[in-house]
Amino acid sequence: MFLSRTFLSLCACAMLIAPSAGLAQMVEATPVPLPPPPDFSSMNFLVGKWSCSTMSSRRPGPYTSTSTYSMDPSGWWLNQTTVTDAMSWFPHATTVYDKTTYYATSKRWVDVTYGDLGAYGLTTSPGWVGNAMVWHDANFAPGPDIVAQTDTTNTKVSDTKVTSASSFTEAGGRKVTVTTTCNKS
Repeated sequence: MFLSRTFLSLCACAMLIAPSAGLAQMVEATPVPLPPPPDFSSMNFLVGKWSCSTMSSRRPGPYTSTSTYSMDPSGWWLNQTTVTDAMSWFPHATTVYDKTTYYATSKRWVDVTYGDLGAYGLTTSPGWVGNAMVWHDANFAPGPDIVAQTDTTNTKVSDTKVTSASSFTEAGGRKVTVTTTCNKS
């Protein structure tokens, strides 16, 4: 009795192992080729330091910020660091970081944002159409204060001037416009 149970157990194990061994032979050993880094030629003009002024229609005046762009040494990211000065209605300087890359599989630019006070974001764009690049906020969710927003349109006026325009709708129905003008230093 003991031998027959052992024999049956060994046969069952052999049947379980046999298909696995066959599958192991089917695994491809060829290394996956590394894709080339994104072509940043349309974005190279951004590299450097920019002084920006942003005006929100719900604020008494513009606020200023400085953005510095640099290429990541890996060649895969365009890095941006933006320092926003304190202002009367928000007396705290803040720093926000953006990392932009091109995702070839979906044929879109991707911008990942993170920063002080829990700032975060993920925006995507199909790229430049003429001198405009439209960014869509992939993670926007309506909240108690802001119920809707538009995409953000960046316009390249020249290699040393860029403008940006967007708007959002408050819970009470008021539409607030936000415009930014940046000049390269």
